[in-house]
Amino acid sequence: MKKGLLAMMALSLTLGLWLGADHSTASALSCAEPRKVTEELKTSDAVFRGTLASAHPKADISKSKYVFQVSEWWKGESDATTVTLYSNGWESFETGKEYIVFADKSGEKLKPHLCGNTGPSSSVDVTSLGEGSQPEKPDPSAESPRPGGILAGLIELIRFLQGKY
Repeated sequence: MKKGLLAMMALSLTLGLWLGADHSTASALSCAEPRKVTEELKTSDAVFRGTLASAHPKADISKSKYVFQVSEWWKGESDATTVTLYSNGWESFETGKEYIVFADKSGEKLKPHLCGNTGPSSSVDVTSLGEGSQPEKPDPSAESPRPGGILAGLIELIRFLQGKY
């Protein structure tokens, strides 16, 4: 009886250790070779060349965002000079560097393609995309006057009226 109990305990312990062990395998994301840039242009909502002006990382990746200063558009809001791009969790952008971005709208948010041609402008051949368009520069005459400009003008007017000229 004692031997049977010991055998059951040994079998139970062995079975428990075997079932409790983590037999899962780790897997990682790997992308297939990116499509041709002309094919990716067709499937993208926005394609542009821009320099990363600022990055705003958040603990919640979906709220992390990047602001690009756009210098050339192939597809999208061709008059916009800046674009806010939200993270897909896999991109790696550096502030001050220029990129070619292929992105899609996810709701109201623009996100780079997960496995695509988005990358440093020096590593993306855009000749097949053709000539892009430059974003429109804001008209300086349309800008509202700065408070400092108004104050400086008032000071000059007072000096003039006091005969200091």
